[in-house]
Order: sequence, then C-alpha cells, then structure tokens
Amino acid sequence: MKGIVVVLGCLLSYVISRFIPDGPLAVYASLFISYHLLLGFLVITHMQDKRATLNPINAALTHGGFIVLLLVAGEAGAMVPYFFVWRFLLPALALVEWNALFSKKNAKAAQTADAASDSTAEEYEEFIDYMRGNNRTFSRPGYSIRDEFNSWLAARGRLR
Repeated sequence: MKGIVVVLGCLLSYVISRFIPDGPLAVYASLFISYHLLLGFLVITHMQDKRATLNPINAALTHGGFIVLLLVAGEAGAMVPYFFVWRFLLPALALVEWNALFSKKNAKAAQTADAASDSTAEEYEEFIDYMRGNNRTFSRPGYSIRDEFNSWLAARGRLR
C-alpha cells in the first residue's frame, strides 16, 4: 500500500509541475506540495494505529531537516544532469521521514522509559538497596543504570 502511495505522490509531483510555468516556482511547488501531501497521508493513516515515537520538538527538527534537504535538492537542479527526471522522485523522501517519526526502535525506547517512569518511590528505594548489595544479578556489561532498573522492575513484577 505504501509503495503505491509513494508512486502516486511522485506522479502528483509531475502533474503539479505541468500546471505551473517553467522555472524555480515549478520545481519548488511540485516538490513541496507533493511531499507534504504524501507525508500528511502517511502520518494520518498511521496515527489511527499508533502514536508518534518522537516528541514534538524532535519531530519538528526532523521535518525541518528534510525540508532543508528538499531545498538543497531543488537548488542542485542546475548542476545535476537529468534533474528534470529525478526531481519527481524526491517526494519519496516522505517515506524516509515517516519511518524516522514512527520507527520501532524509538517506540521500544519510549516504552522502556515509560516502565521506569511508572515506578513508585518505594520501588526506587528497594532498587537503591539492591544496588548497595553485592549480588547484582541484573548488571550486565554495557547496561546503563536505567536498563538495570528496568530489568529489575520486570523481574520484580514477575515474582509478585
């Protein structure tokens, strides 16, 4: 489904550029309109299933970075051979940005952070006592304290 939508977004870029006179306006209008329509469609259809994994500030910075990438690509058109052909493929970058906004890696990190933030003060005090002891069974090389705390919380939840 996403592949068909990306192809339709790229075709939309071509159609938009045909209705605007040649020049920089045709390049930027076709890039930005089709890019944002495609990204909007991907985000809206995905928002029905799950939430974004990036916070709003990081999402805005990510989107700004992709906009700068589109601007640079539009400016590079004078120097790149056959730009008039491959500029219609640039809206496919919306799929890359969509993957950055809704990646499973970020979702796992957000879920891990939520496990630690849902703990109580008593659990935290028990974890501090566990850390002071000699038998730290959840300590692993490369583990952060937060990872150890989450492992400890998960094991503690299974024991109860």
